[in-house]
Amino acid sequence: MRYLLIIVTIPVVLGSGIRTHTPIGFHYPDTRLLVRLVLQGIDMWSPDAEELVLRTGAVESAYRVREGINNGPELGYWQIHPRTAEDLLYRYLQRSKKREWKENLEQVLGYPLSWLLEEPGRFEDELRNNDVLGIALARLWYMIAPYPIPDARNLSAQAWLWKKWFNTKKGTGTARRFIRTAKLMKV
Repeated sequence: MRYLLIIVTIPVVLGSGIRTHTPIGFHYPDTRLLVRLVLQGIDMWSPDAEELVLRTGAVESAYRVREGINNGPELGYWQIHPRTAEDLLYRYLQRSKKREWKENLEQVLGYPLSWLLEEPGRFEDELRNNDVLGIALARLWYMIAPYPIPDARNLSAQAWLWKKWFNTKKGTGTARRFIRTAKLMKV
């Protein structure tokens, strides 16, 4: 039996300010490719997860807003709350059973997670601007949900999961908005 090995790298230069960004505005093929590469790099890819993460970015920010809507603390296209990010990176991924996920994430990011805390403001800047980190955090958040990721063809079920787990009761989003945005942006 033969295997085909394809190695793809995502360029991230440590400390240089150069990051892999989603293009300004939404460009579907580039954004989809970036989401796929990040999810594969952290070993959390599936077609359904790819769609959910792609749709989450679309509904959270329309891939245009990196600051919290209504002056909220959420950052980046996936509108990740800094406390949620801290919990995922510095509590959840520190568990011994999650070591491989942490190593995969650090490899894809191109830096150790501790680097984010070495300078004041760096953590928030990376949450705001580093789309690789945003994608990984969105996927990690869905990973710990007590619900399975619905089939990508079931837009209503993915909308329900987004509202229930990602946007929560406190969020102003609705499953209807998720569906409308996904259809409008063709994701």
